[in-house]
Amino acid sequence: MAYKYKHFIQQNTAPKGAKKIGMYQGDGKKVCTIPLGRLASATKEKLYSFGLVSDIHLYHLAANWNPNSKFDNALTFFEGQNCAMCIVCGDLTQSGFYMDKTENGVTTYDLEEAQFAKYKELCDKHTIPVHEICGNHESYFGKSITDNLDKLEMYTGKGVLSYTVEQGNDLFILCGQDHGSSVMSDEDFTWLGETLEANKDKRCFVFVHSHIDDNTEGGVEDSGNPCYARENSIFGYWGAGKTANFINLMQKYPNVILFHGHTHIKFEAQKFDKNATYSEENGFKSVHIPSSGGPRELVSADGTWEARDSESQGYIVDVYDDCIVLNGMDLVNNQPIPLGIYKINTIV
Repeated sequence: MAYKYKHFIQQNTAPKGAKKIGMYQGDGKKVCTIPLGRLASATKEKLYSFGLVSDIHLYHLAANWNPNSKFDNALTFFEGQNCAMCIVCGDLTQSGFYMDKTENGVTTYDLEEAQFAKYKELCDKHTIPVHEICGNHESYFGKSITDNLDKLEMYTGKGVLSYTVEQGNDLFILCGQDHGSSVMSDEDFTWLGETLEANKDKRCFVFVHSHIDDNTEGGVEDSGNPCYARENSIFGYWGAGKTANFINLMQKYPNVILFHGHTHIKFEAQKFDKNATYSEENGFKSVHIPSSGGPRELVSADGTWEARDSESQGYIVDVYDDCIVLNGMDLVNNQPIPLGIYKINTIV
């Protein structure tokens, strides 16, 4: 009887070092092996690698979900794999520069820099360069990050929300959030368009924190929100018009790959939704990054998910002259996750 394994998509590839696919019976007895076929990894010389995580949610107190130690472990792992840098795609902290305190029924939001101080402490502990963007949790309690750009520079070395980083011939474009209901400011969106136009002959990696809301006018199913598991859509808050403009901008430049996080959903959600982690449904390449701080597992096709706070996921991205290979990793055990490994061609 012939079987078709339906969970892989066209872009999936095998983990580095894999030679064949093993076939096993239910009792674990090996039946045979078959060639990797189209799952074979890239064979050209790699240009460089970078680590990629999102939603690390560093906390100011000890927590049983251990977000601080997970980020520390990830940086150690990326250094050991000779990554050129680490990108953190938003939600660096649990609540930015503020903590809520309620006394006698009155809630105040007091300046609390310990979470960003922990971020700086962990980055300074390692030699790998770390580049980050702010997500919705940095502007928690409705507090604008723009009001604290001096402190942002103190703890990250960047006093702006959006900026670029060059690596070889590639351009990394990092677009941070100023507010929990805005993907980026109007000024930064204008800057993004100008930057893409000026670099249309380069390979560009664009990073925003949020996934695109499938239900927003002008958009169709995108990566990051499999089976509509998460309703907290920052693109939805941003508005249909701005979302449509963003989608049109991404479609205009085939040299762009978009990266985003926010939903925390694990790679394994691909077994329920082929667009869980990677999609081209909106006319551009869109990659979702699961949470390294507190992943969420999709447990059914109706969108039900469960927290997996003992786990941690992210990528090591291998960059070649004509493609990138995203190696989805279990960042607790430092092992590849087969459904999280993708080869994306970048020749346009």
